[in-house]
Amino acid sequence: MLVSGLLQLLAFRGSIQASLPLQLHAAIYIFYGVRLCGFLLHREIRFPVEIHQMTRRDVSLSERLKRLPVIVGCSMLFFCMAAGPMRSLALANPKSNVLTWGTLSVGFAGFLLAAVGDWYKSKIKARDGPQKLVTTGPFRYFRHPNYTGEMIGWTCLCVLLPMMSMGGNIRRMIPWLVSSFVGWAGMVFAVLISEATVGLEKKQKETYGGTPEYEEWIRNSWSGPMLGGSNK
Repeated sequence: MLVSGLLQLLAFRGSIQASLPLQLHAAIYIFYGVRLCGFLLHREIRFPVEIHQMTRRDVSLSERLKRLPVIVGCSMLFFCMAAGPMRSLALANPKSNVLTWGTLSVGFAGFLLAAVGDWYKSKIKARDGPQKLVTTGPFRYFRHPNYTGEMIGWTCLCVLLPMMSMGGNIRRMIPWLVSSFVGWAGMVFAVLISEATVGLEKKQKETYGGTPEYEEWIRNSWSGPMLGGSNK
């Protein structure tokens, strides 16, 4: 996503036709890539394995190759989420208006929520231990702010903004709009809603279920959209 945003900004450089919303859209992708890669690297270097949970494994080449379908599938989702909205918006060149700025702002706020959630949880876990149930900060209101934030961000940037920008180039935009929708649907529904959020809800319930702190947290916080689970 970082490289995609950089390529788009380089393509816009010196172009008087590229609108400011179009350039800011690319800049948000750069922010997402820098923030996530930086966070993962910092977490693995700074914190013990009990917190970042990225353990080294001695496996054979054939066992590593078995992960290729997952890696390729995830890569294709990110490709669709980068190429689809970028290309369709480049064709439409969205205008500066209240809806455009509002969508960009909410999208960026979603990614910012995810960033704060990741940073805050790692900080508390490093201070109080890996078994600490984090219920303060953004977790007071969102049980999974990193997942919920990304859902908000991708929905705004991959679906809402391209749809609002449809204009005279609709025929040329259709393949890229489809690509954008496929990437968004795969990431939000197949990864974030059905796997990440539900999986973490189940793990937390198994670990903390029945404790007063957990039960109160469940009653007063929102899990974000989920498939096949509680959505309080």
